[in-house]
Amino acid sequence: MQLPEQPKSAGLFAIQSWSDKKLTAFFYGTWTIITLIQAWGTELFDDEAYYWVYAKFLDWGYFDHPPMVALLIKMGSSLLPGEIGVRLFIVIVGILTIRLTELLVAPRNLRLFYALVLQMGLLQIGGILAVPDIPLLFFTVLFFIAFQHFAHIQGWKETLALSIVTALLLYSKYHGILIILFTLLSHLYLLKKPQTWAVILLSLLFFYPHINWQLNHGLPSVTYHLFERLSPPYRISFTLDYLLGQLLIAGPLVGVVVIYAAFKFKPRQPVEKAMYWSMLGVYLLFFFSSFRSRTEANWTVPLIVPLLLLGYRYLVGTNQLQQWVYRLLPFSLILMLLVRVHLLFDIPLLQQLPKGEFHQNREWTAAVKQKAGGAKVVFTDSYQRASKYWFYTGDTAFSLNTIRYRRNNYNIWPVEMKMLNKRVLVVGSTASAITGDTIKTEKLNLVSTFDQRFQSFSRITMSTSLPMQTNANGLLETIVALSAPTQKTVDSALWFRPRVMLVLYRDGKKPPIILPTGKRLFPDFENKMFIKITLPDSLREKQYKVRWALESSFVEPSVNSRSYTLVNGRIPQ
Repeated sequence: MQLPEQPKSAGLFAIQSWSDKKLTAFFYGTWTIITLIQAWGTELFDDEAYYWVYAKFLDWGYFDHPPMVALLIKMGSSLLPGEIGVRLFIVIVGILTIRLTELLVAPRNLRLFYALVLQMGLLQIGGILAVPDIPLLFFTVLFFIAFQHFAHIQGWKETLALSIVTALLLYSKYHGILIILFTLLSHLYLLKKPQTWAVILLSLLFFYPHINWQLNHGLPSVTYHLFERLSPPYRISFTLDYLLGQLLIAGPLVGVVVIYAAFKFKPRQPVEKAMYWSMLGVYLLFFFSSFRSRTEANWTVPLIVPLLLLGYRYLVGTNQLQQWVYRLLPFSLILMLLVRVHLLFDIPLLQQLPKGEFHQNREWTAAVKQKAGGAKVVFTDSYQRASKYWFYTGDTAFSLNTIRYRRNNYNIWPVEMKMLNKRVLVVGSTASAITGDTIKTEKLNLVSTFDQRFQSFSRITMSTSLPMQTNANGLLETIVALSAPTQKTVDSALWFRPRVMLVLYRDGKKPPIILPTGKRLFPDFENKMFIKITLPDSLREKQYKVRWALESSFVEPSVNSRSYTLVNGRIPQ
């Protein structure tokens, strides 16, 4: 088919004197320089600091994610210090993602392809952030490349390549399973071939170290996503935010054009069909999920690859929509430039804009360090602040996750043990339960107090296998199993003998209710304990979300279990 000529509105991209080779060199050279400068000069995003702590404890898995992002950060930090070290291999992987996508798309119209890439904020701005989405995107491209070969030839080389890439996709972020699932659904005939089952078995074999880590740690990622997320009641904003977020992820300005073009394309090749099914399936899955709970926009990040390939292949055959791509290009570039400048510089003229997480981290962490006066610092309910303090001061910090928060990897790492029985500075937000001195900075205000002998046992895990339901008199009888990662953790708890508590969560913004069980962890500790507790007559709701907690030297106990549903037998169901 004869491709349409370049629209006259293409501007710079209509220059025909440049060969494709020179254009490619200019595009990737400029992109690399700008991205490296951005990665070097931009302070860390909250989660980036958390993943940097991941890299200090390399493992086959973590509470929230598989280990790929930690490995990339570790590699970069071993070569370069500071933010650029954290992001070095993320930048490299991001650039390779674009290049591999280009090879997969095989665009005859490079100007159109680059115009689309330049307008995708996730690639432009997100491409510097050391988060799991970037390796996920990279291995999504490799997965589709490997699948393209496997769909045509099911040889042993193609089988092995697809198996390895499938495992690496899962090692990047769990959302990769959706790409694998919808690709398989789009080609069910492949299930009749033994090579497909070989791919499945080999992928599981390569991914087994992570599965084993999850099993050894009580499946923390599974229990968190299925049971521990205390989502507020549904609001229409959940769905509207999700829909708007998809336009921003694909654009922001060109998002409507790209998504429309991708869905208008009629897939013919196996890889096109796999991408179309993935796009349709993932979008619909999270759309329906938004009616149940808040859905993050970045959960659809792998769809950038299908959007680029399918969107390009439709746009290349239609002059009218192409013109919109080029018309929006200068506005998109100006918007990207403003965002880049805002991330790099704390400009006084932009004080009215939210500083977010990219500014003044050195200032507030230095203020906390000065207040600590050499003492270790414990942050309440904020793995983000603990991680940023650790990164920007070089001093180990700990996040004490109380009943108002959720568990995370600080419940697994041995950091807590370094703080026990020592004088620490406990720091929290102004809304926390801390009463003490205020640490004021331009970015944020914090409240702090010294704990002369810190005690916490958040590494001990408590679980209940029996259904949790009271009788008609409100009496709950249940068995709680306990586990600890090391004998040292057990010995520390034996000395302190923390009280065991049941925490009830009510609808809305009502504060949680702490119910003492009358039990102490020791000397009752025998890996399990029998607990009898009666709910107060004032509790009249049919069901409650509950979690088990242990007393600490802080005013609020630590959270030591996933969330369970407690049925109130006093109330007719």
